[in-house]
Amino acid sequence: MSTETRREEAPTQPPQLVEMSWDPMTRIVGSLGIYTKIDFKNRRVAEAFSTSHIFRGYSIFMKGKDPRDAHFITSRICGICGDNHATCSVYTQNMAYGVKPPAIGEWIINLGEAAEYMFDHNIFQENLVGVDFCEQMVKETNPAVLEKANNTPAPHAEDHGYRTIGDIMRSLNPFVGEFYREALHVSRYTREAFCLMEGRHVHPSTLYPGGVGTVATVQVFTDYLVRLMKYVEWMKKVVPMHDDLFDFWYEALPGYEMVGYRQTLLGCWGSWQDPDVCDYDYRTMEKWGRAMFVTPGVIVDGEL
Repeated sequence: MSTETRREEAPTQPPQLVEMSWDPMTRIVGSLGIYTKIDFKNRRVAEAFSTSHIFRGYSIFMKGKDPRDAHFITSRICGICGDNHATCSVYTQNMAYGVKPPAIGEWIINLGEAAEYMFDHNIFQENLVGVDFCEQMVKETNPAVLEKANNTPAPHAEDHGYRTIGDIMRSLNPFVGEFYREALHVSRYTREAFCLMEGRHVHPSTLYPGGVGTVATVQVFTDYLVRLMKYVEWMKKVVPMHDDLFDFWYEALPGYEMVGYRQTLLGCWGSWQDPDVCDYDYRTMEKWGRAMFVTPGVIVDGEL
């Protein structure tokens, strides 16, 4: 990753406005570029935007392909969230062909999606975002904060096992921290849970329009349940640990809670169909859309 810094030459700009860019940031698939204009005198970011230079092109080269292959092709758009693309493709094919999967097939897709969410959340929050709050990072960027963390007891130490906030930060150190390595193990068995439902991660092999190729047996669901309960126990440690770490951060660096704040524009397509309601008929979409276990919606400036 390279960092460029140059002062704004335009005389109309504030005297302390400095242009800074970080490009590429390789923590995400496809690399990310962050471009900013920072007013150091007033300690504020005047402008900021992000961009990705990779061109996916799936909407172009899907033209002319057999639609029955769509879910196998579109899942290749990403090496992390391929299942989500495949699932959406299967949903649209169900609507196009006028088919409705058996209820057990719909539940298998839902369980696969659930395992995907657990995997994504874990690897993102613990192994990617957690690095920003680890001891190694804080030591270089905010040494005074690390010193305070080492002397601050963790309010929920009995739940997660780390005596001080500094201990939490050390557990997040990449590849050597206890919590970081434990999270890598969690990402393994959440993938295993996914494979039990959809055959392969990250490109499902048993999803089809109108159903699934997974054989629904008691053993398959038992194996999934074992991994699910392990994740539930993991969350009992994760949630209070995050509360302690982020509450400390807000207290140690006043104003940090405003990092990334901007106009609220959020959209959700919905997730997890209810097989008792969903018939994949466009005419009844509002009904089965509202019956999804995660309902679709758009939020603009706090209004749904």
